Amino acid sequence: MLSRLICCLFIMLSLSVTASNNVDLEATMKNMGLALKQAREAATPYAAKPYVVQLTELTAQAKTARFPDDKAQTYLEGLNKVQLTLQSALLAADAGNNEKLQLALAEVEQLRRYYHKQRKVSFWQLLFGK
Repeated sequence: MLSRLICCLFIMLSLSVTASNNVDLEATMKNMGLALKQAREAATPYAAKPYVVQLTELTAQAKTARFPDDKAQTYLEGLNKVQLTLQSALLAADAGNNEKLQLALAEVEQLRRYYHKQRKVSFWQLLFGK
């Protein structure tokens, strides 16, 4: 009985790891951009909160994606920074502090721009594959 339980847990764990590697990162990032835009355009901090929550969930999902080995550390670093900033945004939304919320969301936007630039591949990498 115990061996069956352990076997089932092992199978479920391996399936969840396999499923997590199948994240459509491009779609997730587009959804993150949309959620960020909606949060920034919300009329009140309370109206922005669902978008901040969605953005937090999408960021966690993006962290499970497979990244190129040479960029994985950089991307995960950026996603961790986004998560920390989103925690501040969520606290500001809960407190109804629109100024702090907008500052946190602006920081997320800056992080997005910076880490998207890290994604670009040089001509030489395209030509020679590394």
